Amino acid sequence: MKKTTIDTENLLETIALDLSRRFPLLPLRDALVTPGASTRVLVGREISQNALQASREFHDLILLALQPDPEKEEISVKDLPSVGVLAHVQSVMPLPNGCWRVLLEGVVVVDLVNPEMSKGKYFSSKISLRHYATINDVLLQMIVTETIRLFEQYARVQNISPDIVADVKSKKEPYEMYMSMLPFIRISSEQEQKALEQKTLDDLGRTISAYLQAALEVESVVEHVRDDVQLKMQQNQKDWFISEQIRMLQREITDGEIDEVEKLAQKIKDKHFSPAIQEKLDEELGRMRQMQPASPEYAVSRNYIDWFLAMPYGIYTDSALDLRKVKKKLDSDHYGLEKVKDRILEYVAVLKQTKAENKAPIICLVGPPGVGKTTLVRSIAESLGRNYARVTLGGVQDEAEIRGHRRTYIGSMPGRFIQALRHAKCMNPVILLDEIDKMGNDYRGDPASAMLEILDPELNADFTDHFMEVGFDFSKVLFIATANSEESIPAPLEDRMEVVRLPGYYPHEKLLIAKDYLIPKVLKNCGMTGKDAVDFDDDSIKTVLREYTREAGVRELERQLETIVRKRVKETLMGKSGKLKLTPKLVEKYLGVPRFMGNRLPKPGHCGVITGLAWTSVGGEILLIETKLLSGRGHLLLTGKLGDVMKESAQIALSLVRERLQRFGVDPAIVRKTDIHIHVPEGAVPKDGPSAGIALTLSLLSAFTRTPVSPDIAFTGEVSLSGDLLPIGGLNEKALAALDAGVKTLYLPTQNEKDVVELPAPAKKGLKIHTKEHIDELIAILFPQAKKKTAAKAKKD
Repeated sequence: MKKTTIDTENLLETIALDLSRRFPLLPLRDALVTPGASTRVLVGREISQNALQASREFHDLILLALQPDPEKEEISVKDLPSVGVLAHVQSVMPLPNGCWRVLLEGVVVVDLVNPEMSKGKYFSSKISLRHYATINDVLLQMIVTETIRLFEQYARVQNISPDIVADVKSKKEPYEMYMSMLPFIRISSEQEQKALEQKTLDDLGRTISAYLQAALEVESVVEHVRDDVQLKMQQNQKDWFISEQIRMLQREITDGEIDEVEKLAQKIKDKHFSPAIQEKLDEELGRMRQMQPASPEYAVSRNYIDWFLAMPYGIYTDSALDLRKVKKKLDSDHYGLEKVKDRILEYVAVLKQTKAENKAPIICLVGPPGVGKTTLVRSIAESLGRNYARVTLGGVQDEAEIRGHRRTYIGSMPGRFIQALRHAKCMNPVILLDEIDKMGNDYRGDPASAMLEILDPELNADFTDHFMEVGFDFSKVLFIATANSEESIPAPLEDRMEVVRLPGYYPHEKLLIAKDYLIPKVLKNCGMTGKDAVDFDDDSIKTVLREYTREAGVRELERQLETIVRKRVKETLMGKSGKLKLTPKLVEKYLGVPRFMGNRLPKPGHCGVITGLAWTSVGGEILLIETKLLSGRGHLLLTGKLGDVMKESAQIALSLVRERLQRFGVDPAIVRKTDIHIHVPEGAVPKDGPSAGIALTLSLLSAFTRTPVSPDIAFTGEVSLSGDLLPIGGLNEKALAALDAGVKTLYLPTQNEKDVVELPAPAKKGLKIHTKEHIDELIAILFPQAKKKTAAKAKKD
């Protein structure tokens, strides 16, 4: 297609004479040709090529309009803007791919009037020359001056030729000057279109000034960043150069000694790691050889290798396999705890018999606070001759605490188990998992689930820490966990452990522990050995136990004993020297008013008062059942903060008594005219459970028959609606509480006979224990008048 060059001024005169013609229109996707500028564009759409062909009939003139959405292939008249540019087609070059390369030169800005699709082949539109009005000549001149100033600054930053700047400044008309600036400002086609759509020269100048100002600000930021980067690079080069000089000087001083990386390689070789670990460390050494020693990545790799070198890889301690010595050590440190000691002795026996380190068991000690779980584990480690490490799990909520942090994080480090091995300095230590029931979980993961692998004897031979990234053998480690509540341990985790339950200490055991362990320890810590020592007798210790402590363990007992000794230390230093013989009266002097009243039996002779027994988390207690009969309408009133199960036991007891009242010559109908009030002191303490069923039944019967029952006879057991006596738990604690309160006789269900064998020796010796199968057997013993009434009635009949 041949094109000829035409003069712009003559062309405008030609257009002005015939503005009624419809000029072909070429929609552009991402380019706009401003007046006075030449631009090459690729034309591929059929309607665009048709418009170019039609432009030959209009002296190669064509309208250019910016398409708002450049991604849209099919457009309509509605998609065309209202302002465009009349351009001259200077050349057209067909390409092999079917597109045309077109050189366009902008002529003048025009308004598009009534654009439409001509002959269904291309867009066309009438035009009107766009005139930019002037509102204020003075203001316009100010805007022009500011725009020229900004353009000169922009030209210096962008290295635009001074000739171009001079050509722009030589334009007499503001419109011509603005149009000559636009092609040299780096803005988008949409911004150019926005400038052309301004209605006044003032607005056009303000828009171009805003573009120049924004471009200068961006360039200022870029320049600042460029300067900072260059300065940083210079500093890094300086640091590297200095560090290299230091390294070379050190090598000269050490007469060519091998560098740090080679030292690490030698240390790794001496450790004889497994092939998997050796491969991993060789890879890290290769990275370190390629990095500068001053770089942060070098320090990360060095820290990673240091962790492996610090691990006791291949180091095992010889376990003490003499069962007698192990037993002697355990007995000397802790009183009682026979089940735990037997389990450890079984482990040592199997280890000695097999003469090999089999997969160590996972033992979990469950018991109330203060019974010696944590200290027992240390004694176990000492008795076995193994190193000891402690992992505290209480409050741990982050899974990374168990499995470690990945090395992509800043400050990452291995998990607590890898750290425990490093601390223990061997691969077969005793590791205490303290407070395993107090782990939590949140958005950072579930630590309990992360522990499933390491606490599974079948899996922990290859435990992978996220930081170390290779497996470590934990199968030779003896894990012993502690917990206060078995219910708080997740079921999958509990399934991997062998639970050994530690009950609270009995009063007679606490007495022995205080005499043999606590008092010598307290006297030594307070410096009261020798002639100034405090002499604790059994009565004074029992007073402390009964009236100043209420716990399953012995922590509070130790605190109270230490309080007494501390006060005696103060008296000694103030002049009251000499050995002190402690008495119950002096105990009250040193410790103040008793905090607890202890178990005390009521006075005899009260109808409706029965001595029952209760189990608590800190031991056993006597449980008094009191019944009062009042004139009323048969209401049953229960007080004493009773639970639902205990309330149901009272209903069963009332039904059993109503059925048997006739045997005592009492009309059962009296129950409908009597309000029954059952109270269980202490009123503020919650009580629940079925084991008070026998005591409730006998209390009601005692009230209705007005027959008192001796308070030194205690009862515990559940009773069914048919009168059968059912077994209960916590018998050891209940029996010892009964003995401590002064009970002489204890009645139990027959099904608890198996538990009587395991009662502590003091309870067996101090109590007369009887077992019965049915409530009527107890009634026959405690209420003999029932037999007489029945015999008299039979004789009368």
